Order: sequence, then structure tokens, then C-alpha cells
Amino acid sequence: MISSNHDPLTIWFFDLYFRLRMFFQFRGMEIHGEVPAAGKPVLLLQNHFSWWDGYWSFYLSRHIFKRKFHVMMLEEQLRRRMFINRCGAFSVRKDSRELIESLNYAVALLDDPTNLVCLYPQGQIQSQHQTPVTFERGASWILKRSKVDIQVCFCVCLVDYFSRAKPVVRFYLKSYEGAKTSAALATAYNEFRHQCITKQDE
Repeated sequence: MISSNHDPLTIWFFDLYFRLRMFFQFRGMEIHGEVPAAGKPVLLLQNHFSWWDGYWSFYLSRHIFKRKFHVMMLEEQLRRRMFINRCGAFSVRKDSRELIESLNYAVALLDDPTNLVCLYPQGQIQSQHQTPVTFERGASWILKRSKVDIQVCFCVCLVDYFSRAKPVVRFYLKSYEGAKTSAALATAYNEFRHQCITKQDE
């Protein structure tokens, strides 16, 4: 397993580089919904549909949640983009003994209330039009084994052009306090996602 690392220079460059790219490629970013209060670690569950997802979760962690960013990535993908490790990415290998090691690592990170751990519960990139969003068991496993009060936050990212040349990115946020099973998390997330889609307008 590759543990997360945080290099201040890499983080500064990563943040600046993607802010500039966002400026040229998107009309803007909008935040809608709840942001958890300070004092608890955050488990951010976000849909995974684009190359941009890693930056967006990084942006939310640093500038909205004000937490230290960590994100779980497939090891083969992280090895091809090791600079992301210096921004807080750590690895997971599915169908291997190291899977439990990565999940335990996430549990340990969430012992610290200054941390945020982002999971893409689908486990792979899917179209933002995919319905329903599928959930693997990692988030449930982490929540059931943690001994601290973790703030679970759903994030639904939606991108639309409407009548403009450049799209707008909207982040819909919602705190979740329900059951910790994968089925309950998936049901609640998909209900929230449906509500977000109905709110999308120009």
C-alpha cells in the first residue's frame, strides 16, 4: 500500500494549476447545501465521472471543509500519477490482502478531526448519467470500524452547459446520519442525487 504524503510545494502548485485550468474551461463553480461544522473528521462520498474529480474533492477539502485532504485511489492509477500522492492520495488494491490495510489506514486517518478522506464509492469512473450510483462496501466497512464520530457528507457533482459556451460545475452537499450499511448509504445517496438533478437549471 502507498501511504499518503503532503508536500506543501506540490500542493501549492496543484492548487494553482487547476484553478487556472478551471478558469479557462469552466464558467464557474457553485456550492449548494450543508457544510459540516468544525470538530469532526469528514468522510466525503462523491460521485466519480470525470478526470476532474480528484481536483474537485481536493478543492472542497481545502477551501470549503477546511480539512487536510486524503483520497483513496486504485494503486495502478496512483503509480502512474505519483504527484497526487504528494497531495494526499493513498492506494488501494481490490481483491488483495492489501485491501484491508488500505481500509484500516482510512480508519486511522479519520481518528484525526482535522482530516478529510474522500471515497468514490462506485470504485470506478462512470457516466454522470449512470443510474443508480452503485456503492461498493468500503465506506460501510470504515464507518463500522471507526471508534470516533465521523461526519459523513454526500457530494453530488453535476456539470451542465445549458445555453453557454462553457459549463458550470455545481457541488451539492448533504450531511448523512443514517445507517452505516452499504445499502442504506447507496439508497440515501441516490435519493439525494435525484433531488439535485431536479434542481439543475440555468
